[in-house]
Amino acid sequence: MNIKDKNTKELEVVCQDIRNEILRVVSKNGGHLSSTLGATELIVAMHKVFDIKKDPFIFDVSHQSYAHKLLTDRWDEFDSLREFNGMCGYTKPSESDADYFVAGHSSTSISLGVGAAKAIAIKGEQESRIPVVMIGDGSMTAGMVYEALNELGDRKYPMVIILNDNEMSIAKPIGAISRMLSSAMASPFYQRFKKTTESFVDNFGEGAHYIAKRMEESLKLITPGLMFEEMGINYIGPVDGHNIEQLIDILETAKKMGLPVIVHAQTLKGKGYAIAEGKEEKWHGVGPFDLDSGSSSKKKYK
Repeated sequence: MNIKDKNTKELEVVCQDIRNEILRVVSKNGGHLSSTLGATELIVAMHKVFDIKKDPFIFDVSHQSYAHKLLTDRWDEFDSLREFNGMCGYTKPSESDADYFVAGHSSTSISLGVGAAKAIAIKGEQESRIPVVMIGDGSMTAGMVYEALNELGDRKYPMVIILNDNEMSIAKPIGAISRMLSSAMASPFYQRFKKTTESFVDNFGEGAHYIAKRMEESLKLITPGLMFEEMGINYIGPVDGHNIEQLIDILETAKKMGLPVIVHAQTLKGKGYAIAEGKEEKWHGVGPFDLDSGSSSKKKYK
């Protein structure tokens, strides 16, 4: 499905169509539900901003990648999800060229992204290709993630990491001030101002550097991004993971920075299916169920 020329309203319709199809098929076949419904706008925005034919799309675990599958010419096959000889419930390169890696375990995505970024750098393709990683807040608890972030912060490979925070386990936003500041930090004006200030301060010695650094840190303390910034990773967020227009603007900004960037997006598990919204374990992975009531139903095997 080509969504490059679609406007915001059209993309919102695409998101709803994708949710309806996920609900229809998963209610019939079983599969992962709440997290993949919550990631719909994030994935649509990824496909709008980045080029799936060139940019590696890497999904941690990849159980939340159903929208990605539907956007990459697998709509007609989606009815066979998790069936014998049918579509895999995870990304699978043998199934589609749009799937970069065989995933199914948590916390490996950023390491994979660093490897992809390193290969892109060796080939001299940084100007035309950039890895895009989606990782959930639960996967951010593993040490492997921070080993990868440590190397990425040191090497400064261009990479966009979308942190899909659907349980607020990283940090809670602090009201309107946090949202306002996050939007400002994502703006092209702020990024240009930051670079200009850094160049200007370079001419005035360590004292000026110290004062500028302390002022910047006092602002970042309002947001949960200080840890990532200290590791050398640019941070934008938290942002509304269901606002498709805002997501596209922010991902465009992150893409143009040419540096490692974490975009912290907050989403609602089960978004669009009221029975499952906000629920954690029960609706994460489900068997066949009745859409109207949410009660389990028996699956008929052929």
